[in-house]
Amino acid sequence: MDLSQPRGIRDIEPDEFDLHLKIRRAFDEVARAYNFKLMEPGPLESLSILRAKSGSQVDEQIYAFKDKGDRDVGLRFDLTVGMTRNVSSNKGLKPPIKLASYGGVWRYDEPQHARYRWFYQWDVEIFGDQSVEADAEVMDLCYNLFKKVGLRDFSLEVGDRRVVEEYIRESMGVASQEGLTEMMRALDKVQKRTEAELVAEYSGKGVNGEALSELLKFGRTRGSPDLVCKRLEELRLASAGGLVALRDSLRSRGIQSLEYNLSIVRGLDYYTGIVFEVVDRNHPDLGSLCGGGRYDVLPKLFGRPDLPATGAAGGVERIALSMGRSGSPGLEPSVYVAYTEPALAGRALATVASLRGGGIRSELGARGKSLGKQLEDASSRGFAWVVIVGKKELETGELVLRNMRSREEERIPEDGLLARLSRD
Repeated sequence: MDLSQPRGIRDIEPDEFDLHLKIRRAFDEVARAYNFKLMEPGPLESLSILRAKSGSQVDEQIYAFKDKGDRDVGLRFDLTVGMTRNVSSNKGLKPPIKLASYGGVWRYDEPQHARYRWFYQWDVEIFGDQSVEADAEVMDLCYNLFKKVGLRDFSLEVGDRRVVEEYIRESMGVASQEGLTEMMRALDKVQKRTEAELVAEYSGKGVNGEALSELLKFGRTRGSPDLVCKRLEELRLASAGGLVALRDSLRSRGIQSLEYNLSIVRGLDYYTGIVFEVVDRNHPDLGSLCGGGRYDVLPKLFGRPDLPATGAAGGVERIALSMGRSGSPGLEPSVYVAYTEPALAGRALATVASLRGGGIRSELGARGKSLGKQLEDASSRGFAWVVIVGKKELETGELVLRNMRSREEERIPEDGLLARLSRD
């Protein structure tokens, strides 16, 4: 029997799953702190619903098929579409509506590094709030989520589709929608292609090379919010007010690691205003760890023009890779409870029960093995701590706690074990 898996599909092994679990727990905690209500849209949608976001061309990029009732359906390729469908169909909800979700999604893309055909996403959306404060709320949540999972050297990069469109129309004199769209598509590729490559590609599509070079120069405007806002003020772009207001809100919220980058435009047929991405500065090969922005168009397609929308989604696998590379700590401490003689196995088992009751992952030492063999077993299995139950220590109500990384040992009161481990 061939035990290989389909292309782009892989098992999530225990070490990676631990990181996934940490991300999930952090996401749930942060989403609730920001008063987002957690839900999950169904994994199977009518194909017409999935096409609403990207048109019929999405059929080639997703898992779509006929069900047994000869209906056109598909597996969800993100969480946003289902969440927007849910909110659009429920007219009894009072805006602003703040929803969060976490789940698996499926895409029939070509598998690449850190990109699979089945993967997990987290997602946050705000419906019914047109203000810049809603965009800032989403970015604030993302910023604090990445801090909570232990990432430090990341950058939140922000752009605004309206600013770029105004520059193309007013400053460059591009009047046609087709010309605007092609210019935006070229700018969207500026971080992956050279200027010469883009000029060569888009000259064949009727885009003037000099004009494109001018736009790419504008798109390279990036830096601190103050610096970029000053540049936009010099250009007298009326649409720059959103970025100014966003800067002030994020500053009040204490957001750091922030950069304005006018080449960030994202999903050309989808986003309508402020957009952003979060990237790992040390590992740009991972691509964006999360991205989002304002997408007022999708609720309109679902018959709800009264529901402006903004949100963000993050790829769990990419974030887990970033955490692994940065040395971000895993979940709760893992503890191996060893004992110095067979007669103490019962006391050791009681210690394991106490640890598990406190939510700490723990395991009883190998029965019939010497203390030395138990320590070797704990080391080979990757336990962070070993608790040693010894006869002399128990007489004084103590246990020995050994850090398996530093090899340092300390004596602690038996009833203080949970509190001591919780500090780490």
